[in-house]
Amino acid sequence: MRNLMNRFNTFLDKFVLPWPVRFLTFRPVILLTIALLIPLIAFANNTVLVLSLNSYLNTMSVAVSSIVLLYATISEVRQKQIAELQEKRAQEDHEHITESHIWLMQALANQHEEMEELKELIASMQGKTYARKPAQAIPDLRELHPQGAARFDENHTRKRLARHVKRNPITNGLHQDTDNNH
Repeated sequence: MRNLMNRFNTFLDKFVLPWPVRFLTFRPVILLTIALLIPLIAFANNTVLVLSLNSYLNTMSVAVSSIVLLYATISEVRQKQIAELQEKRAQEDHEHITESHIWLMQALANQHEEMEELKELIASMQGKTYARKPAQAIPDLRELHPQGAARFDENHTRKRLARHVKRNPITNGLHQDTDNNH
């Protein structure tokens, strides 16, 4: 049933809804609609004309309002998807930088160890003894992050977006559809 509704909505979005949008956003239609207010006022005594023009204006008002709401809803869903993608990308970049930093810290620890071995070798060649200096412990970068190790959790992005992105009750159904399709 959901697949059928998705196909129906895709058909409407592709072949049906662009036409009213093109018609209603066509500048001469907008000007004509505004200009219809003049005969509405000028011929206020002609009931048939006033009711006809009023019906047209009401229909246009409902159509424009519906289209604006539809596109605002679609825009909200897209903005949420963009925010999720950006947050996911930031999470991936963060993990990459963290891993790179861990490799760097390990390389520095290896260099320290090699330097200590060289110092010990040089001291033994001179007949002296050398007391090795202990290497500094490699810090746990996950704990150093301001958000702590939770920043690295699998669902961190989803939880963070849920806290900071306010959902509109009207679009909740659309959010669920997009979440289920991905």
